[in-house]
Amino acid sequence: MEIAYYSWAFVTGDPRGYRESVVLRVDSSPTEGTPIQVDKGEVVPLTMKLKRLVDHTGHHCTGEEAKWRDLRTFRLVDGTYDAPMRSSAFNRAVQDAIADAFAYARRLGGQGREDLVENAATGSALLAEQTGNDVSMSSTSVALVPTVAAYDAV
Repeated sequence: MEIAYYSWAFVTGDPRGYRESVVLRVDSSPTEGTPIQVDKGEVVPLTMKLKRLVDHTGHHCTGEEAKWRDLRTFRLVDGTYDAPMRSSAFNRAVQDAIADAFAYARRLGGQGREDLVENAATGSALLAEQTGNDVSMSSTSVALVPTVAAYDAV
């Protein structure tokens, strides 16, 4: 089931607080203060207003089914849904990207390192030639911004 709600981290009505999440677990016991767990890991108490976007059968809710209501007004049925939390999905994607980068570097066998250093040095030299000033550039700067000495020379 997919729901929409406004996070309490923002002022009511702030569009940045709008969230759409998948419900991972429902615990309807009366002692449970937060009966549902969502894939974004946010706390969703009984008093939070939310609306259903997609029900448990995959049907997209419209009209009367999709009105904003307090969580406590829904009839909750215990259960779980096997889906990853957003944080664990992101973590897995980062780990896969790092593993792919290392595999690519291993396939190159260190050949790309010299090219990378050579390109970084020529990129700085080309920028200094284009400005027409004798500007000292950092070979590690990403933005390639001239130093203060370049502004003093003008």
